[in-house]
Amino acid sequence: MSAPAVPVLPDALADAIAVVGMAGRFPGAPDLAAFWRNLREGRESIQCFSPEELVAAGVPAALVADPDYVRAKGVIDDADTFDAAFFGYLPSDVEIMDPQHRLFLECAWAALEDAGYDPLAAPGLVGVFGGMSQ
Repeated sequence: MSAPAVPVLPDALADAIAVVGMAGRFPGAPDLAAFWRNLREGRESIQCFSPEELVAAGVPAALVADPDYVRAKGVIDDADTFDAAFFGYLPSDVEIMDPQHRLFLECAWAALEDAGYDPLAAPGLVGVFGGMSQ
């Protein structure tokens, strides 16, 4: 069985890019629709933590008591529910993988799903442009 032929584009379209799907995960928003809804409604997505919660999470008590210490953080839900087998990773590899990398892979796949693309069945090349920041 041979690979499907890659279509040849006219010169005018050789560098064309079509954005057909998007995805993102944010504190308080598992997807872009929830993110925009939070913005429209002025919903705060940063979580504040009590001193007891921070100490229980391993933050040193002296740091929690520091008046300059900010007891708030943007938390992304389900950051610990990566499907290793789906992405072709061994569970032992996932244990040492940066959690941001896992989220990045999930978002890349969600962008393909949002676009309605099956990269294994698409007739040409399919790519995902991704970026992230803190």
